[in-house]
Amino acid sequence: MARKAREEKVSVANFVGLRVSPDLLAFLDARRRPGEARGAVARECLGRYQVLLAHGLREIQGLGLTEDEVMKVMEALNGVLYTPQTAHLVWADLADRLGDEHSLTQKIRSLSPAGRFALVDVAERFWKGDREALREIIRE
Repeated sequence: MARKAREEKVSVANFVGLRVSPDLLAFLDARRRPGEARGAVARECLGRYQVLLAHGLREIQGLGLTEDEVMKVMEALNGVLYTPQTAHLVWADLADRLGDEHSLTQKIRSLSPAGRFALVDVAERFWKGDREALREIIRE
């Protein structure tokens, strides 16, 4: 029932089409109900990912990072490219640049995978020009 309500709110103006790998297609098909469109399944999966990132952001906020600490993390991650398979290793890139024993490396390493993916998401948005993304993780 909730899925149907969400589908009614989607308009043609919000259409997003994409091509996917055979693995991702199999992933979507494994979650489809009989007669259900793959797009509806993809939308639901993206919604779950969005919620997961929100949980990760709250976890990062719980670290109590200052603006200077967040900027140090962003500088360390500048130019690093992540795939879905490597995003959870963000702490290792910090360790390479700041050292294994650095307090920021230790804080980021303590994050769950959701927190690590959220950090990668913030860093990618920051380096694409969204400077406001940092406000989501800086201690107020």
